[in-house]
Amino acid sequence: MSKLYVISRDIGNTDDVSPRVISVLNECDFILCEDTRVSGMFLKKHSVEKKELVSINEFNERKKTEWVLDRIKNGETAGLMSDAGTPSVSDPGYYITSQAVLLGIKIVPIPGVSSVMAALVGAGFPTDAFIFYGFLPKKDKKRRNKLAEALSRQETSLFFESPHRINKTLSEIVALDADREIVIAREMTKIHEEFVRGTAKSVFEGLWTRKGEMVLVIKGEKNVQR
Repeated sequence: MSKLYVISRDIGNTDDVSPRVISVLNECDFILCEDTRVSGMFLKKHSVEKKELVSINEFNERKKTEWVLDRIKNGETAGLMSDAGTPSVSDPGYYITSQAVLLGIKIVPIPGVSSVMAALVGAGFPTDAFIFYGFLPKKDKKRRNKLAEALSRQETSLFFESPHRINKTLSEIVALDADREIVIAREMTKIHEEFVRGTAKSVFEGLWTRKGEMVLVIKGEKNVQR
């Protein structure tokens, strides 16, 4: 049966890869990835036999989808892999998988490390209900509106954020609710991993020359001690 593997890989520590991931990669005829150089180094480190690597990104995903799915329908097995974490979660892959489903191609997810889940359980906030927003909007008004929405929610909220925008984002949270408890999960699974905890005001005042990948976690309104 035609098959597309959606393969989760590590988020920084390359030891966080299951034997199943390696086995599936060896099974694939070709692999869709963001950066062929990054994926090539990953495959080499884990002694995966040399594969055809096809670059898929936000600019070419729709253009290449028909070609990719035709190959799968003709009997080839494809793997979809991000530079880190799980494909299509704020990464390329959603369009290809959605079209594959329409064509009856079997989607096989290969679970692995998730920065969202790692940040959630490491933050120490309630985990019974949560919402993941992906990246915040770049435009000021839309970003403020999204933060205001998150701050009004009962559940724990999570965002991806980049190091060059984190100061601005924190200042906007301070303006909306300076006492809200937040956590910045930074460089998870890597040597300099840290969880920066406190009120929005204290985190903003104490941070921010730090760099690296970040997940912003905001405690839900119902769990705030007023």
